[in-house]
Amino acid sequence: MRLQLHKRYKHFRRYREIANVLAKHGFGYLFDTLGLAEFIPPGRISAPEKADVPRETRAARLRLVLEELGPTFIKLGQVLSTRSDIFAPAYIDELEKLQDDVPPVPFDQIQARLELELGQPLSNIFSNINPVPLAAASIGQVHEATLAGGRRVAVKVQRPGIRANMETDMEILYDLAGLAERHSAWGEIYKFTAMVEEFDHMLRDELDFVLEARHADTLARNFAADQGIHIPAVYWDYTTKKVLTLEFVAGQKLINRQELIDAGHDPAEIARKLVEAIIKQILVDGFFHADPHPGNLVVLADGRLAFLDYGIMGYLEQELRDKITRLVFGLINKNSGEILRAVMSLGVLPPHVNMYQLRRDIERLREKYYEIPLREVSAAESLRDIMQLAYRHRIRVPMEFTLLIKTLMVTEGIATRLDPDISIVKVLEPLGTRLLRHRFSVRNIKKFLWDNLYDYHFLISRLPGQLNQIIELLDRGEIKVKTENPDLARALFKINTMVNRLVYSIIVGAMVISSSWLIRERISFWGVPLAEVGFILSGLLGFWLLIMIIRSRYY
Repeated sequence: MRLQLHKRYKHFRRYREIANVLAKHGFGYLFDTLGLAEFIPPGRISAPEKADVPRETRAARLRLVLEELGPTFIKLGQVLSTRSDIFAPAYIDELEKLQDDVPPVPFDQIQARLELELGQPLSNIFSNINPVPLAAASIGQVHEATLAGGRRVAVKVQRPGIRANMETDMEILYDLAGLAERHSAWGEIYKFTAMVEEFDHMLRDELDFVLEARHADTLARNFAADQGIHIPAVYWDYTTKKVLTLEFVAGQKLINRQELIDAGHDPAEIARKLVEAIIKQILVDGFFHADPHPGNLVVLADGRLAFLDYGIMGYLEQELRDKITRLVFGLINKNSGEILRAVMSLGVLPPHVNMYQLRRDIERLREKYYEIPLREVSAAESLRDIMQLAYRHRIRVPMEFTLLIKTLMVTEGIATRLDPDISIVKVLEPLGTRLLRHRFSVRNIKKFLWDNLYDYHFLISRLPGQLNQIIELLDRGEIKVKTENPDLARALFKINTMVNRLVYSIIVGAMVISSSWLIRERISFWGVPLAEVGFILSGLLGFWLLIMIIRSRYY
């Protein structure tokens, strides 16, 4: 706690800035809920329903907050736009509008950064470099240049000061995540600190241009045998953590279909290449480009498709790939049981999930697509339906899976603009069959058995001894079965309470009847009429029983 207080004092100005922006857009009450009201100016802690709050929807105001808070929060919003298992569709739609376009840094600062990173004057490296950037984003900007040997390159340079600013924001986000876990109901369902850790890891990767260069090399190796895909070469001599130099790629971006046709390209063929390339990255390689928007895709003059910008990549371990493959087979075969098993294996189910309702929702999902021909099934829509199902049942899914879904949605959007008749699910069908054959091939089964040989040997060697112990316990009658059912325990407690009150009522009734008999017989003890005593006690006990019933809400 003392460390957090120190950080809050250290970053007081930034905390105050965040609080002011939240209050400006009607979210000041959030800082108050988290116990940080001291950062909000007096009178600015207001709920979003107050009259002085802007009239945009709450989702739109959240987007405005993130835009105003700068690069770290814009990046955070872009990541959250993939989490349709957490946010309602209205929020996802708004977060998807977040743009990472910022004014470029003056070239004299870029030149200073380049010479510092590369250790020599620019004139020794480049015969010329265009001071006007090709693109400018929150982390870096790209300049076209020509090396001294005559080769055209694209030079990506990190913005000065961006790392320090983002580290400050990350420390604040960690603090806010911890407070949200302790002070909000959502903290019981979602581990906000773990989410911030994932975001922190992604942001640090994006700030490391050497890692981005390695991503480009890995992608190039994965597509070495594919003549239809091109990945620009990395110039390692001119690449550092803050400078990335790549082969310059000139071509048509996948923005305007008619321009592609005018340039002599077949949009349907480009769409097919894009879909097949993304599916291969996801299901075969387990390493995929997670930001394939039209600006990061270029068609070269010879028809090859080039992927650009490798800051955001997705990694899928073999186990997760197998689960995704199972989900794909479930969608292709319209098998609700397979879809249910895949969804359950992919996500973390909350403690009180209603399995009956979950099965019913998946069955409804199956029925929705049952009569639709496979070529007409939208991968984006079906995956969006699955994520909405996860949101409805509070199922937490891995971030890699949400990135994958976002990638497929963007890919399908681009592909259908190029070729309205294309179907990702239809393209998946033959690949899915090949994956199934590969998964259960003799070579794969032998590899699986060999990789797990030690575990099987350990299990088999212990099995006879453990079976012998179980048989001996059965012979002696010492096997005990322990069952726990919290709902049953609560039901028994209620039944026990009701029985106790019934007995209590019978006793009170018996006292009333006995008192009536004592009145008739006029029996007294030491001059005190027992009938009156009985009626008084019965009244007091009856009144106490009534209070107990009212307090426990048994009417």
